[in-house]
Amino acid sequence: MGKRILCLVALGLVANTYSSTAQVRTEYMRSLSADLQVTGGMLNQNISSIPFSVNYKDALNTKQGDIKFDNGMSKGFDFRLGYYFNRKRSLGIGVGINYYKQQGDFKLDTFHVEFRSADATYDPFRQVISTTRGIKESIVTKSINIPFLLRYKKDFNDKIALTVDAGILYNINVKNTYNTNASFDYEGIYLLEGNVPVYDNSEIPSDNSLIITKAEYLKNFPNGDVNAFFKHHDSIGKSVGLNLNAAQKEGSVTYKSGSLGYTGEIAVNYMVYKNICVRLGAYYTYQSFTNTTNNNALRLTDAVVKDASGTTTGVTYNSMLNEAQTVKSNNYGLLLGVRIYFNKLAWTAPIDDINKVTPAKGRAH
Repeated sequence: MGKRILCLVALGLVANTYSSTAQVRTEYMRSLSADLQVTGGMLNQNISSIPFSVNYKDALNTKQGDIKFDNGMSKGFDFRLGYYFNRKRSLGIGVGINYYKQQGDFKLDTFHVEFRSADATYDPFRQVISTTRGIKESIVTKSINIPFLLRYKKDFNDKIALTVDAGILYNINVKNTYNTNASFDYEGIYLLEGNVPVYDNSEIPSDNSLIITKAEYLKNFPNGDVNAFFKHHDSIGKSVGLNLNAAQKEGSVTYKSGSLGYTGEIAVNYMVYKNICVRLGAYYTYQSFTNTTNNNALRLTDAVVKDASGTTTGVTYNSMLNEAQTVKSNNYGLLLGVRIYFNKLAWTAPIDDINKVTPAKGRAH
């Protein structure tokens, strides 16, 4: 009889322990959450670049504007896990994964360079390259990042809460694609000493030079056919042409990954069903990307491109993305999302918080 009583007491203690453990687990799980949200807004970029002229041999008479960014927009997706660690579930940490697709325009209003070059007829000679209009590149940037966050939550009632998340953003991949409308005038200055081609490196070309430029031709023949003049010299092997488009209008450039930025957001959360909240708020993200030394050594353009018949079809082109050394991005806008709290048992069977995991009584957040 005594043994039976002891067994019943033991079973009761085990059941009570299990119930307490289940409650602790239930309350603990209520501190965990998962977010899925979309973002959309504006994008600004500040670009630091090296002058193109440093990559041209014996360059002179160079003129170049600054690369500017315009028409920036951003959209993205976030998935995050969070844990509120204090008794009121107001302070916590979070981690997740973030994807941004951003777009905008790189613009360069002026570009002119004269440098030592070679073509099928002369080696060396002085190549003169100028933009026929401002250059524009339509840029699309895709990046994947990991946010590490500190979290704050203020519950106003059982339905409404305000949340603030802020922390660092670690970039694991970033890739840019571009499409350009770039067009150039390729002009030339040729000088012979006897029968030997030489590079005329004076700012003002020698009177003995053959000057194949629009300005020189129209000065001597105001009513002449400048296009026919250039086509003639192109047909005999000289590296000249007017309004020559980039032979490769699109491509991609990958920046160095592993950069650190920071992000922050504030949102109003509304409980719509049991442990599910909808969230509406605003966000801000700052990121700084670095280019590689390899890319910085490329020229914007430096040679005509001919087909198998010898006809000029365009010119070489390397994106302005290659010349950017650092790109500092400011991204801000609105967010819309859903937050799920892992608290099904606590919601369906609300009970007093006897285990002091939190002071709440079965609240969904």
